[in-house]
Amino acid sequence: MSTKKKQNIFVRYFTPFGLRQVCDLVMLVGVILLIVGLFNLDAVLLAGFICYAVGAAMSIVRCCLVLFSKINHRDPAYKSAIINLVIMGVLFALAVFGMVWTIVA
Repeated sequence: MSTKKKQNIFVRYFTPFGLRQVCDLVMLVGVILLIVGLFNLDAVLLAGFICYAVGAAMSIVRCCLVLFSKINHRDPAYKSAIINLVIMGVLFALAVFGMVWTIVA
């Protein structure tokens, strides 16, 4: 049996604290604001879209940093970064559309 103490999931997730955790926390706050904003609160809804767009933009930057690094193109992290870049690009476009829709309507 190992003498190393097992860490819980939160400690393992936040131990190398960096851009990934910041992106995830900002997007979590955005989701919470979007859910609260569904109750016909336009200011909260706009804040949720802004928060989500900022989180998606930071995630796009994180994926671009992985793609432009000296990483092997067959590496799973490289392929994952491409997939995440596409998904976050779509989410960013939807968040910007939601911001414009909230402002105009």
